[in-house]
Amino acid sequence: MKQVKIRIVAQFLRDANTFVASSHEAISKIASHIYISALPFAAKDSLVYTDSLSHYTGMVSVALFGIDRHGSRLVATLTGHSSEVNSVVYSPDGRMLASGSSDGTVRVWDTLTGEEALTPMRSNDGWVCSVAFAPNGKFVASSGEGHVIHVWSVATGRAALSPLSGHSDWIRSVAYSPDGTFIASGSDDCTVCLWSAMTGSIISVMRDHVVLVFAVAFSPDSRLLASGSADTTVRLWKTDTSESVEDSFEDLEDAVRCLCFSPDGKWLAVGSQNIQIWDLVSPTNAPLEAYSQEKVTSLAFSPDGSMIMAAELCIIRSWDPQTGEELPETSLSGHSDSVNSVVFSPDGQFLASGSDDRTVRIWDVARGAERAVQPLQGHNSPVSSVAVSCDGTFIVSGSHDHCVRIWNTLTGDPTSHPLLWHNDQVLAVAVSSDASVIASASVDQTVKLWDVQTGKPISEPLMGHDGEVNAVVFSPDNRWLASGADDHIVQVWDVLAREAAPFGPLRCETVVLALAFSPDGRLLAAGDFGGCVYIWRLGTNEQDQAPLQANTHRISSIAFSPDARRLVSGGSDNIVRIWDVAAAQQVFNLEGHDLMVASVAYSPDGLYIVSASHDKTLRLWDADTGTNFSTLFGHSDRVLSVVFTPDGRSVISGAADTTIHIWDVEAALTLSSQVGHHRLSRLGSARLDDDGWLVGASGELLLWVPFDYRGHVQLPPCSMVIGSHRVVLTADDGLNWGDQWTACRRSDPLSIHGKTR
Repeated sequence: MKQVKIRIVAQFLRDANTFVASSHEAISKIASHIYISALPFAAKDSLVYTDSLSHYTGMVSVALFGIDRHGSRLVATLTGHSSEVNSVVYSPDGRMLASGSSDGTVRVWDTLTGEEALTPMRSNDGWVCSVAFAPNGKFVASSGEGHVIHVWSVATGRAALSPLSGHSDWIRSVAYSPDGTFIASGSDDCTVCLWSAMTGSIISVMRDHVVLVFAVAFSPDSRLLASGSADTTVRLWKTDTSESVEDSFEDLEDAVRCLCFSPDGKWLAVGSQNIQIWDLVSPTNAPLEAYSQEKVTSLAFSPDGSMIMAAELCIIRSWDPQTGEELPETSLSGHSDSVNSVVFSPDGQFLASGSDDRTVRIWDVARGAERAVQPLQGHNSPVSSVAVSCDGTFIVSGSHDHCVRIWNTLTGDPTSHPLLWHNDQVLAVAVSSDASVIASASVDQTVKLWDVQTGKPISEPLMGHDGEVNAVVFSPDNRWLASGADDHIVQVWDVLAREAAPFGPLRCETVVLALAFSPDGRLLAAGDFGGCVYIWRLGTNEQDQAPLQANTHRISSIAFSPDARRLVSGGSDNIVRIWDVAAAQQVFNLEGHDLMVASVAYSPDGLYIVSASHDKTLRLWDADTGTNFSTLFGHSDRVLSVVFTPDGRSVISGAADTTIHIWDVEAALTLSSQVGHHRLSRLGSARLDDDGWLVGASGELLLWVPFDYRGHVQLPPCSMVIGSHRVVLTADDGLNWGDQWTACRRSDPLSIHGKTR
């Protein structure tokens, strides 16, 4: 019985640590959000949650789909860097974690609380590419853009040595030897340098590489130094003599971006396009290969040597170093951009990762995968374009992940496998008016046609542009397809013949970014990078009128009104413009967005205009008066594309946060009148600030949203979020927050065993 109690207490303390680390941003700012924000988002099976649940009432209920942040293997997401996190490393005792970022800072985190242990250390010489803890835990070395190595004191957060100078270009990697004697560095100047860790003086310069050096690593006994280069070689050096070992590994077919020794020093893992594991005891043998799915950017052996964790784009995968096989059900997903660095904690219980999404994450790798929630299907890169079928039953999306996807509008479920035929980012998608064909345009300079029913390509790619294809649109009768590209050309295609039309190509002064056919099919309009809107009579090369000069900035999107009398445009000057097509003059402007207007659309009845902006919002406007009816908050990154459904009841948006949102137009129009009446109306009209707070109309902090949920929260007037996960918030009429937060404490709480305390 005593042992059982000890285990329960140990588990409670472990869960409490996770609870504090994952929600410290809210708790440290306002203590009341322990109850308002942190507790509702806690893992439902954690002892902290189950022991507290009976004590509180009137809290927001959180339903999760495709994610269980606090209950799965993700312990905490550490935010603070303003740019990519390039490197992470644990202190020898595991109590601290250092990270280096392109924002020029080195940050040190307390792994128990998730808070920063020191003021960020900044050298003012550009990107930080690599960080390393000294074996005694007293110093952190950093390197990067500045051609020097900085050694920081963990006690003071200040420089412990003068900058180590000797390289003539970026220093991509830095490492301490396990015995604390040396610091090693690899640079774009093609050299590997060995330094005295005590004095900072240079000991030797190794020059066998012929291209930049990405990675350096010491063997556990500090006798060997390995370096990996873009020249496709790995070199081994003796640290006592700085001589190259004859059995270095050459001709590895691809650039070597990362490497690490096994804890016993018998193996060397090398990451490039695949993972190669070399037996250093018998280096003449062929390496064991693990066939990763993507370029490997970072590798880490577990302290017991039983697994290798590898960063591959946004996913962290686990491999058996004995067999080279991927370990099933152990991959870690959650980062929204490429992972640059992974490292095990000294006890092997946790893994830390740093990513281009600007976060550091801590994962519980000891927990096992049996409780991990599989993400929903979704894009893993910005959603650049959305379109909807004529009957409104399905949505088409194109993404920077090279994919085109089809979604059921009602359920948000994918209707087929991703259409994987592009070799680069998809920038635009369109659906034919009979809902049978999808067109997609890409950075790969092609336009491709897909059969909606089968999801397969209809023909060979349409190739006629000499540059990225930015826009694509079908004519109302489906006879023609227009595409616009970086080559200043609007190309019109015969859809049935799958070839260029007998007229055209149509030329603009600069890069073509936007296209639109008039609803009657008589006109074709294009918007370009120079701020002009061109209008041609379809079937000819003649412009219907002189170009409309919107501004000197880019035109990102254009759309005709249903009666073809007006045209709306949005661009990089943050303004939505309404034009009289026949008079070729501007009618009025719609102003309110803080950043570029990326997409605009008319409602089918012509009463409303919707605009989407890089300021993360959508706005609904009165098309006749320009009145701003509603501003829609919910996306956590730039909104890139927007369209009305054919019945006008919904708006669909795609954003750089990788999600698609479906918005209820009627609810959006009446939202302001519901404030204070609907139980979640205050949240529905709130905006999400950069720190994750849902802020009310008066600036009050309503609810803090954990980093991993932002952009995925479904609140009115949003009726559906399509993405890798979805977070639905609900509440009863007794919701307690703001000044009433103390009411959430029950006056006669029950214990988890159902007994009155």
